[in-house]
Amino acid sequence: MLAIKIVVWGLVAGLVSTAAMAVLYSNPWVARIHTHHQRTNVAGQSNRPGLRRFTAHFLGTQLEAYIMTIGYAWLHPLLPMNGLTGALTLAILFAALRVCAPVWALWMQETYSGGYLAVEVASAVLSSIVITLSLYALM
Repeated sequence: MLAIKIVVWGLVAGLVSTAAMAVLYSNPWVARIHTHHQRTNVAGQSNRPGLRRFTAHFLGTQLEAYIMTIGYAWLHPLLPMNGLTGALTLAILFAALRVCAPVWALWMQETYSGGYLAVEVASAVLSSIVITLSLYALM
């Protein structure tokens, strides 16, 4: 029974996260940063058509959402903090796990601007918070 709930909760959390990321990346400031980096080919412009790129991104987001859903279902009851405080603590943990290695790798390449790295950090943190708060609301 828990497996079915995890499938449903992960799907909902992933959809909510995808919507939040669409809002973030449609922000004019963020769009300018990505356009600049794509023009200079620093951001690794994708050769995939729009729908294929969106589908690949969505499936990657869903995979992350399912992993976070399993982690949330397992860890939240074990935390000494209940309710929203525990959920936000997990959101911070998930964000740290999602941000550290990829942003460190980008930073070490020394070809990405501080603005681009800030967008990537904000994206991972916002997505982690959205997914975790969605799971908190569903559970």
